[in-house]
Amino acid sequence: VTEKTVDDPVPGPSRISTLESQNNGSTKSSVDTETATNEFPVSHVIKSSAQIFERRISSYLMKKLSVSETQKINNELLKMFIFDYQPFNIVNDRGFRAFVSALNPSYRLPSRDTIVNTLLPAIYEQVSHDVRQACCTIKKACLTTDCWTSANNESFMSVTAHYLDEEFKMNSLLLDVSILFVPHTSANLASETLKIVENWNLQGKILVTVTDNASNIVGAIKNGLKWQHLGCFAHTINLILKDAQVEFSCLVEKVKSIVCHFKRSTAANSRLMECQVTSGKDAKKLIQDVPTRWNSTFYMLERFVELESCIRTTVALLDADLPHLTAGEWKTLQLLCKALKPFEDATTMASGENYATASLIIIIVNGLNDVCSKMLNSTDILQDNILKNTIEKLQQSLLNRLGDVENNNILAKATFLDPRFKDLAFKNKIAAENVKRQLTNLVANMLHSTGDELLINNQATGSESDTQELKFSFWDSFDQRVSNHKPKGTASSRALLEINRYLEEGIISRKSDPLLWWRSQKYNYPHLSSLVQEMGCALATSVPCERVFSKAGNILTERRSRLNSNKVKKLLFLNCNWKSTK
Repeated sequence: VTEKTVDDPVPGPSRISTLESQNNGSTKSSVDTETATNEFPVSHVIKSSAQIFERRISSYLMKKLSVSETQKINNELLKMFIFDYQPFNIVNDRGFRAFVSALNPSYRLPSRDTIVNTLLPAIYEQVSHDVRQACCTIKKACLTTDCWTSANNESFMSVTAHYLDEEFKMNSLLLDVSILFVPHTSANLASETLKIVENWNLQGKILVTVTDNASNIVGAIKNGLKWQHLGCFAHTINLILKDAQVEFSCLVEKVKSIVCHFKRSTAANSRLMECQVTSGKDAKKLIQDVPTRWNSTFYMLERFVELESCIRTTVALLDADLPHLTAGEWKTLQLLCKALKPFEDATTMASGENYATASLIIIIVNGLNDVCSKMLNSTDILQDNILKNTIEKLQQSLLNRLGDVENNNILAKATFLDPRFKDLAFKNKIAAENVKRQLTNLVANMLHSTGDELLINNQATGSESDTQELKFSFWDSFDQRVSNHKPKGTASSRALLEINRYLEEGIISRKSDPLLWWRSQKYNYPHLSSLVQEMGCALATSVPCERVFSKAGNILTERRSRLNSNKVKKLLFLNCNWKSTK
């Protein structure tokens, strides 16, 4: 008998008689004994009969899903498309449908059209409402923006907002992924950015906007919108390393040629893997760089140096015309990786979005300058012209592109208000005094706006007036004690007092979370903590927007290349915000 016959939930009468005949007390056997004996053992048929009975009972007793239970499962299904980038057509796949049915036969899997036209728009509207509510609570936000062109030659522009909530927690929202149908001029980019900001009622709340260093977007922010602007630190470091790479480009080309051969040749790569295993190491593949990303070149060189012994052994056995690296060049590569490592560390640290990164930039730039000076005092480096010229070029490019960071208003305030750094981060003491004076004025203005100074100045006058009118109250003595307890002085002096107390308190560990510290100290430094809630959201890079477009690339895979722009926009919006608003 076929497998289908055995597993058929409704067996034919020639195989198994109805179970109802047994319940009615019929003396007829439920199994056609002769047929069963001829085709398969009776025990097998009885077992199949029991399974069928169990299925029927389970099906009869299966509780119908409630509306809320169905919605919960639908939401989990949506997450497959939103967070895992699965194609909508998966719901038409036979295997997937069988899998879902096996998990819960009561759940009716929605069709692709239902998902795309009903479920996805519904959750999009819900999350949009949540994002709008979150935007209402924002005091100040840092924006990041970037543009991207898909494989379908469609142009997109993304804008993300980053802000601190009342608990000093960093929050990020994707405001929009706009489809650009116009040339990427400064005027057009400024108009599109403003439209997005106004759509979420964030006008007047933008602390700073971070973009790459392309002239059109820089012009849009600085000249078109007149907003404060920061160039993406990661992009600037990339430019600095590209400036210096000309000094070691010949070495890079040799390494790339060897790496490309191993990538193309299965036999060569297999030998390299075998050599590593034989040497007792975990087998690792060589890394090929991406020309536009300096850190990918660093990772390629780092892995190449790590596998030096196995590469040299394998290349010697290959019948291939590959570049020859001398012992001196191998040593240069080793030292070059050590010299570039601080720049890679700096890029990685500054590219976070779950913590404030703008306060790191002054520390990083000053630290990289010091590292370069230290390396130029190293005998090994001074004896190697490639390394010496590379580090000199790095230091000069740092000066040209990031030489004035301590005088950047946004970066200086963020650094000063970071309890890990305060004024110790500044090499230029005049810059430190300038930012201290600016913050003192801001706090004094806060005191003015709350009327604290007026209250202080009127305390003595009020007491004299009460005395002249000869009014007596049992509150008099207590009010006098309260008056004596209140801080004395002008708003400026009180502002300076709060800042000096902050500076006198010890520096916290650089591995500590500065935002957690401010949350615990907000009552000790009420005005400074209020400034931190507004200024502590500044990021150093536009990496969050670049990550949005990495997700866009995942969404527009071969199976999903026919998705229209509007669906891509909704999927990206939900991918970034559904978790953020929960």
